[in-house]
Amino acid sequence: MNFPRVTPESVGIPSAAVAAMLDELYRQGIEMHAFMLLRHGQVCAEGSWAPYAPGTPHIMFSFSKSLTSTAIGFAVQEGVVSLDDRLIDIFPEEAPQDPSENLKKCQVRHLLMMGCGHEQEIDWGDPEDAGWIARFMHQPFVYQPGSHFLYNTAGTNMLSAILTKKTGQSLTQFLKPRLFQPLGMGDIFCQPLAGGIEMGGAGMSLTIEDMARFVQFVANQGSWEGRQLLNAAWFQEATSKQIENAGAGWGGDPDWQAGYCYQFWRCAQEGVFRGDGAYGQYGVVMTQQDAVLVIHSASMKLQAVLTAVWEKLLPAMAEGPLPEDHRAWHVLQNRLKHLELNPLLGMRNPGAEASLNDAVYAPDSPLPGLGDIVGGVGGFVPQGGSLQALSFRFEKDAAQLTFTEEKGDVTLDLGMEGHFATTLVDGTPFGVNAAWRQRDVLEVQIRNTRRASGRRFLFHFAGTGLTVTASSTLPEPFGLGEGPAPEMRFTLKEGDVSTKTRMYWEVNG
Repeated sequence: MNFPRVTPESVGIPSAAVAAMLDELYRQGIEMHAFMLLRHGQVCAEGSWAPYAPGTPHIMFSFSKSLTSTAIGFAVQEGVVSLDDRLIDIFPEEAPQDPSENLKKCQVRHLLMMGCGHEQEIDWGDPEDAGWIARFMHQPFVYQPGSHFLYNTAGTNMLSAILTKKTGQSLTQFLKPRLFQPLGMGDIFCQPLAGGIEMGGAGMSLTIEDMARFVQFVANQGSWEGRQLLNAAWFQEATSKQIENAGAGWGGDPDWQAGYCYQFWRCAQEGVFRGDGAYGQYGVVMTQQDAVLVIHSASMKLQAVLTAVWEKLLPAMAEGPLPEDHRAWHVLQNRLKHLELNPLLGMRNPGAEASLNDAVYAPDSPLPGLGDIVGGVGGFVPQGGSLQALSFRFEKDAAQLTFTEEKGDVTLDLGMEGHFATTLVDGTPFGVNAAWRQRDVLEVQIRNTRRASGRRFLFHFAGTGLTVTASSTLPEPFGLGEGPAPEMRFTLKEGDVSTKTRMYWEVNG
C-alpha cells in the first residue's frame, strides 16, 4: 500500500499551521532532517532537508525500542513468549549463583516498562563485550520489579536477546515476515551487539516513510489493509501508562513526566503518545485527532520539538475538512520542495584553488579512514581503514576532495556554491558543503546522512603544511558513538606540482 497524498486542508489541517510549526522549529534552532504528517492514514505534508533524503535510512536510536516492544507483542501473540516469563528462567546460565529475591521476580513485562529493578544501567555500547547479558543479570536488582522507573537501554537489548533465545532468530529476522514485509517497509538494519544479538534498544535505521508506516500501524492498533496482524489488545496495553516516571531524572520537561508504557512514552497532551529516539527521532500518535507525525532530527532541545507541535499544529486541527487554501498550500509546497540545512556561505579563492590542484598531502601520523574521521552520532562501531593521503581538485563549476586509503580512493564532491553536494560512498550518501573562510582556511562540512550528525573541518594551509581541525555539527558532541576528532597534520608530498603549491602558500599563508 502506498500512502495517498492529499492537501492538508482536505483532512482538516491548515497549510498555514504546518508552515507555522516549521517556522517555530527554525526559530528554536532545531536541525530538522525529515518529517511526514499523516491524518486519517493519508500524507498531507512531508519534506527532507538536503543533504538528507527521504530514501536514505536514518539512525533511530531509542525509537528502536518501540519496534522491539512490537516484536515482543508478536511473540506473545504466538505463544513464544509470556509477559510473566522470568528473566532467571530464560537465562539461568547467566544468573548469579545466589540470585536475589528481586532478580527472581523480574519478568519480561518489567523490562518492557523500564522497571526491572536496577538502580543504575550497565554499560552496553562496547561491540566486543560478549558478557553483557551476564553483567545485566549480576547488576544489583535494588528495587522490587515494577516499582521503580530507570530508563534502561540494556534492558531493551535484553528483550532482543530473549526473542533470539526463544526463536533462534534475530530481532529483524523475526519482524521481517510479521511486520516489515506486510507493511511494505524496506530491508531494515539493526546494529548487532557482541554475540550477534541485535541492539533492540538503539540500533535500527529507518527511512522516514518506513517510520511512518510503522507508527501508522501502531495508531491502527495492529491493523493494516484490513488485516489484524497484531491484536489490538496488545497496543492498548503497550501504549498505556505502565509505570510512573515523574521525577525520574528527566528534568522538568512535561513530556518526560507523563508516564512510560511498553517502550513508548505518554505525552502531556491528552490522548497523545510517542516512540522516541535521541536527538529527536519522534513517532507521535495523536489518537483523538487520528493523526501521526514522524520526525528525523538532530537537536538537543527535545522538548522544544514537541512543544512546537502542541502549540502550532495540534490546536489547528479541525474535526472535518477545511476549505482549500490554494495560496497557502502552494507556498507550503514550494517551501517543502526546497528544504535544506543552513547553507555554508562563502567565496571562491581562485589563486589558492589553482595552487592546490593535484597537490597531495600525506598525514604526519597514522589516521583512521574517511568513515571514522567524519564520524557522526549513530556510528556504534568503527568502520576501519587508514588514511594515506588527501588531495584536491578545483574547477570553475566543481570541486573535489579525495581521501586515499589502503583500499583505494574515495572522492567527495564539494558543494562550493552554498549548497550540499552528495556523493555515494559504498552505497551511503555523503553530503559535503565547503567555503573559504579566510585566504588560507577552507571550511568543509561532511555528513554521513545515515547518521544524525557530521563534522565541520577547517583546512589551514601554510607552506608545506596542512593542519585540519574538526568539530561536531551537534552543539554538544561526543555522544552515542561519536568521539572527539584529533587535530590532524599533513605535509605536502614531493611531486610535479609541489613546488608551485609550496611557493603559493609561503607567500599567502
